[in-house]
Amino acid sequence: MLIIEDLQVELGGKTILRHIDLEIKKGETHILFGPNGSGKTSLLMTIMGYPQYKVTGGKMIFKGEDITYMPIDKRSQLGIGMSYQRPPTIHGIKTRQMVSICAGKREVNVDELAQKVNFGHFLERDVNAGFSGGEIKRSELLQLMAQNADLMLFDEPESGVDMENISLVGNTIAKLLEKDMPRSENKSMIQQKRER
Repeated sequence: MLIIEDLQVELGGKTILRHIDLEIKKGETHILFGPNGSGKTSLLMTIMGYPQYKVTGGKMIFKGEDITYMPIDKRSQLGIGMSYQRPPTIHGIKTRQMVSICAGKREVNVDELAQKVNFGHFLERDVNAGFSGGEIKRSELLQLMAQNADLMLFDEPESGVDMENISLVGNTIAKLLEKDMPRSENKSMIQQKRER
């Protein structure tokens, strides 16, 4: 599903990733461990297509397509989704609207999806505005469910999540990888965890 060959990346003119090789097959889960500053988040941001992460060598192939220089919106449409360590608050856009945007052309029942992560009462609030860490993660999981991503990237999914929400977040991630969620086939995931 995802093949990375000899990837090299610069950020702000400085090489931050060198000679990265990785292959992820459909249905596999990969977890990246390493100390702060070792490039875990940089790799996820590069796979997602953030333009400040400049690929200077190598290539990335996703579902048979070269995505090395593909813009972020096209990668998302192709089926790559991401949950961030610190996602932004977006004033003026309701969570319900964001979930619909994430669904793209697919028709989704936003209220039904929101029930799966106990999030219905937050749908009319601005995205992440005043949300706790756990509520932000549930919002992101709701967006990933709507997107129906084939490859899900999680950057420290437990970061900032209170104990009340940690099991809900973990269970929802597990369900996202199961066939009983509304999706056509097994999904893959890369999860970045902080070394403790």
